[in-house]
Amino acid sequence: MDYENDIIELTGEDGDTIKCEYLDTVLVDDEEYVVLLPLDEHECADADCSECEAEVIIMKIDRNGDEEYLVPVEDEDELDRAFEAFQQQIDEEYDEEDDLD
Repeated sequence: MDYENDIIELTGEDGDTIKCEYLDTVLVDDEEYVVLLPLDEHECADADCSECEAEVIIMKIDRNGDEEYLVPVEDEDELDRAFEAFQQQIDEEYDEEDDLD
């Protein structure tokens, strides 16, 4: 599944839904993870606002044949590794943009 430019709706165990914007896919130890940004109706309009700190949601991509499923990451170490890979990937993208200027 191509998640790029998508809004993904996650449904929790209690039936609550959260709309999230797809940010990136990262690969860690042969496992793929998607990084999602929850969309909040009360988002801060100022992108430079230091008080606005968004939390991301990281889900593992699980495959069953041709079907893909997003599953929560339960292990804190696994979650930390996926988040670090996401941060590193962003840093590399910014470095590449700086090199182009």
